[in-house]
Amino acid sequence: MPAIGGPEWTGGCLCGAVRYRANAPPQWASYCHCGMCRKVSGAPYMAFVEFPEGALEWTQGERSRYASNEGVARGFCGECGSSLTFEADGLVFMALGSLDHPENVEVQRHCYTKFKLPGIKLADGLPEFPGPFGGKGGFPIG
Repeated sequence: MPAIGGPEWTGGCLCGAVRYRANAPPQWASYCHCGMCRKVSGAPYMAFVEFPEGALEWTQGERSRYASNEGVARGFCGECGSSLTFEADGLVFMALGSLDHPENVEVQRHCYTKFKLPGIKLADGLPEFPGPFGGKGGFPIG
């Protein structure tokens, strides 16, 4: 359960078939500019949040999974196709946009910026990393 007075960390897919809850706030959030994230989201970059290990609970339905490359799985709703997870190195990162209240998350950084599309101008002042931050997160394509 979230702290009294704090946000509730729940989310799910567009159609509501898959739902989840985290009993702790995210440890960090990041924008990813890799080619895999562009392909899976259809957007120029994607945002993910990492909840503490063991904090995540699937409360309704089950996510489908796709092994996008060595050691990486992408979770999504098998009904509506909504992107839900990036899973690598034993960790599950939730798609920020799948949260019921993504506005409660403060994104801290941009990762894989060496793959950033040329027309994207980052003016938010967040740190930019050409690869992964802290060694997490699989092996992206450009």
